[in-house]
Order: sequence, then C-alpha cells, then structure tokens
Amino acid sequence: MYLLAAICLAFFSSTTGTQTTLYYENLISERTAIAQGFALPQSNEEFRAGAASTVTEDAGTFDFVIVGAGSAGSVLATRLSEIDNVTVLLLEAGGEEDDFSDMPAMWMYLQFSEMNWGYYSTPQTSCCQGMMEQRCIIPRGKVIGGSSTINAVMYVRGNPKDYDTWEELGNPGWSYQDVLPYFIKSENSQIDGDSGYHGTGGFWNVEYAQPPSPLFSNFVNASLELDVPIVDYNGENEFGSAQTQFNIKRGKRQSTGTAFLDNARKRKNLQVKTKALATKIVIDPDRKVAQGVEFVQGDKKFVALASKEVIVSGGAINSPQLLMLSGVGPQDHLDELGIEVLADLPVGKNLLEHPLFPGLIIRTNYTLPSSDLETLIEYYLLGLGPYTKPGGIDGIGFIKSADTGDVPKVEYLFVPPGGSSSLILTRAYNYDTELVFGFLNQINPMTDMIIALALLHEKSTGRITLKSTDPIDFPNIDLNMLAEQEDVDNLVEGIEFLLDLVDTEAMRAVSAQAVSIPICTEFTELSKEYWECVVRRMTTTIYHPCGTTAMGPDSTTSVVDSNLKVHGVESLRVVDAGVFPTTVSGHTNAPAVMVAEKIADVIKSDYGYL
Repeated sequence: MYLLAAICLAFFSSTTGTQTTLYYENLISERTAIAQGFALPQSNEEFRAGAASTVTEDAGTFDFVIVGAGSAGSVLATRLSEIDNVTVLLLEAGGEEDDFSDMPAMWMYLQFSEMNWGYYSTPQTSCCQGMMEQRCIIPRGKVIGGSSTINAVMYVRGNPKDYDTWEELGNPGWSYQDVLPYFIKSENSQIDGDSGYHGTGGFWNVEYAQPPSPLFSNFVNASLELDVPIVDYNGENEFGSAQTQFNIKRGKRQSTGTAFLDNARKRKNLQVKTKALATKIVIDPDRKVAQGVEFVQGDKKFVALASKEVIVSGGAINSPQLLMLSGVGPQDHLDELGIEVLADLPVGKNLLEHPLFPGLIIRTNYTLPSSDLETLIEYYLLGLGPYTKPGGIDGIGFIKSADTGDVPKVEYLFVPPGGSSSLILTRAYNYDTELVFGFLNQINPMTDMIIALALLHEKSTGRITLKSTDPIDFPNIDLNMLAEQEDVDNLVEGIEFLLDLVDTEAMRAVSAQAVSIPICTEFTELSKEYWECVVRRMTTTIYHPCGTTAMGPDSTTSVVDSNLKVHGVESLRVVDAGVFPTTVSGHTNAPAVMVAEKIADVIKSDYGYL
C-alpha cells in the first residue's frame, strides 16, 4: 500500500500543477486559523430581524414540507422528489457545504464555524465536571447534510438486537430483518464485507481510509490476544475489532447532502431553501392537523403550506424545540411558558447519548514520519493519507460482557500517532485548565496513540426544554449523563479492558505504556475511585443525541407511532434520530439514514406511489 501510494504521488506531482495544492494550502491555513478564534453563537440572533417581522409572506403550497436538510431530511427530500408529480420544499437553517467540509480530517475545526449550531449543555452535576462551567459542547450540523457534514463520517449501523428491541417495544416493522434492506439500499460499499449485508448500488459510498497506520496491526492483534476477533462489524457479527468503515468517496466526505441531495437538486419538483429557520409548525387547533411551516429567511417571515404532510427532520435537539414552540409537548412545561397545548406528549424527554471517555494515552517507540502540508494535500487529492481520516480513527472494536447479552456494552476507538491536534481538542472538549494540562498537554502527537471508549447503552436520560417562547433562543439541553452509577461502573470496566489491551504481546512489541494522567490526585492512581473521578471529569458526548421524540404505541411515553406520525396530530411526522426509542450499539448517522429510507417508502405507499 505504501509503495503504491508513493507511485501515485509521484504521478500526481508530475501531472498536476501546483494551483490546486496551493488552493488547499490557503484554504486549510485560513479555516483552521478562523476555527481557533471562532466564538460559538449563543442564540439564533442572525434570524432576529425576520422573526420580528409583522408581515408573513406566502412561500407557496407543496405536497410535503420538510424541516431540516440533515442526515434524514436530505434523504427524504431526495426519495420523495423521485415522484414527478409530487412537490417538496426542504428548509435548511444553514448554508452550503464546501471543499473544507469535504475533508474528513477537518471535522473538529468545522465545530468552530457557521456550520455548527453552537449548542452547549446546561451546567452538569454528574458529567462534564472537567469542562469550563461544567458544560459539554454539543456540536450539531447547521448546513446542508446536517451533522453528516461535520461528524466523523464513521459508518456504524449497530447491533441486530437493537432493532429487534424496537419492535418488541411495540413498533411493528422495525426488526432487524425489516430494516436491513434499507441499510443495504443506501449503501455503495467498497469493502470486502460479509455477503448479504452490504449494498453496492446505493447513493452512499462506504470505504476504508487508506493506508492504515503501521500500528493498526498492533491494535487488532492486541484485540485478538483478548479473544476479540476481526470482523465486519456491519455484517453478521458486530463483536470484534476492525478497520473503520467510513462514508467517504476517494477520501472525501460523503454527507447526505453530497451523496443523496446533490442527485435531486436539479429536479423541478424540489425546492431547497437555505438560511431558512423554521419557527413554528402551523397546526389547526380545532382539527389538530398540520397545515404548514412558518420560517424566517433573511429579514422576512414566510409561511409554506403542505397539502399532504409536514415532516420534521431537525434532529434530536431542534425537532423537539420546534414541536414545543408549536404546542406539541409536555403540558406542564408548555403551560409554564403560556404556549397553547395542542398535543400533550413527552417531547424532549428521554434524551439519550453515548458518553465518550476520550481515551488512554498510550506511548510507543514508534515515531510518526513528518510530512509537510503540500505532501499531505497531494495525498488527499489522490484519496489517500491522514486528511482522509477524521481524527485519525483507524480502528474500532466492540466487546460483550455477561450482563449485556447479545449487545455490546462499549465501543473502543483506535487513534494512532498524529490523529488530532491537542490545540483543537482543547476547544472541542471545552476542558478546563486542569484537564488541558493534565490530559491534552500530555499527548505527544508523534509517538502516542489514543484508545477512546464509548458507553453504548446508558441508563441515564436527559431532557430538552424550551428556554422561552422565542425561536431565537437556543433550547436547554440537560444531558444528565452518568447520573446512574451503573453507567460510571460500565465505563470503568471498559477502561480496565483498555489497560488489558495495552498489556499484550502485540502492544509490548512497540513498548506501549499508558501515560499517567495527573488529575484526581486525591485518589490512588489506577484505583476504582481514581477512575470514577477521571470518568466524571473527562467524559463528554460522542455527538449522538437521540430519543427525544421517541417512537412507540403509547402517547404517554412516546411522541410518534411506528410510522413516525405524531400522536394526536394529523399530517405531521418526525423523521430523524429523535425517534429512536433506545440507543443503538453503534453510531446514529447510519440508522438515521435508514429511518429516512424506510419512511420514504412508507409515505410513498400511504399515498399510492408504490
């Protein structure tokens, strides 16, 4: 692989001028510098003038009005507009993707740009204790493609049991056998995966970032020593370790905007409005029927009517906010704010996440070869090298334990030397001074690997609430992670596994040693109490919020039914990760796309288009 890369690079350098390389050099220098000083917004202030307008203009009538061009919304708009005589309006609060967002390695810099909404959690008591003001940063994509444009582009579906559980909770049609065809439908797989589990003709490319680090073999061999096999984790068996599957195409990001929506934007029956903030769903208070959406664009206010349905795909934070502003939510909370209650539903409750322990620092005797910016860019333009990898994440693993049965308890991630800059990590994690010096400044990017850990099925749940009745205000996001001691215990158990991973022949071959983290010094280092303290101080989110508009048959405990129709309101659906009734044993992006693919077919069937 390295010889092939060198040959390709020589060919590239001899056949391509320096203009493209210079463009990327300037782009990277400019955008990374902006990110270092970018102040995240505290509200939707940019839309205030339009929201204050006393005149509401007519934006037209469409069959379907979709709010949010993110992971799910872009897919829905693409699929519904395949029907020639159906009109679709897609509203997106953010702007367009660009060459910088196409670069997977720049994902953390994108969090400090206009492509991120800018959310923080409320001050926490059980988690985020090492963050400034005890608040975790919660990146959410505000751009075409949504969070699929600013995330780590990892393609991780979850475990079959996750979806069987959804069906067992009273949601027919959501078993693994029901949803697997929709994972396959989207996919254009370039990996040698398990037969019968992958697609090759879909819009969404899946491939490995190449080449892997020389230390990747140490990672998988160490896992093998602990009886963790090498697997296709999106195939027959999730339990094991593997090279990470990414939504990239020749090394460039494949957001749902790029992969799906770009195929549809020239269609005359699809209209996409960017920089358009939805402020209210128009619902007939007597008939309880959704009729359209009010939105702000520039300094004007508009209303778009939906002759068939309004579909909310704003994600697990924005969708609950919009629903509650529109009178759909918990009666006691809406009463407090003086909002007329049109449907008393547990909107915003059941906020679920995957708590992330950012990792053990593992020092090795390997030294990363230095590369200049020009060389890295030339490799990237060939679809190779570090810039094709978000955070350098080369490997992933899933382990089971006796008490979790058929689903994994934790996921671990292998980041080789050179994976991330401690400078941008300082901002991305919002760490206080102690953790900057005690953790991030301990990292030697040339020699150190990091193995991070995510808890896949937390018991603790958080909540989204309104700060006010003003759509300009951000919602309150109470993560409440690690409120249950069991969650802390499970992360500590996972850390013990990581320590065992370091203590293997494969890791000793590179003189691997865990670097001491000089925090929580009031406890004996490596003791259970020490790790509990470290977990509560360092654990952050992995950017996987879900569950806030959960699917289920009972309107007292769920917001939408198994067809994602809002209980008690006609012509209104929610289609995004918020509908997950439980977390998945993977990441949320691939399942969100699956949900959109499935519901697109449900809608087509409902209206006689299938």
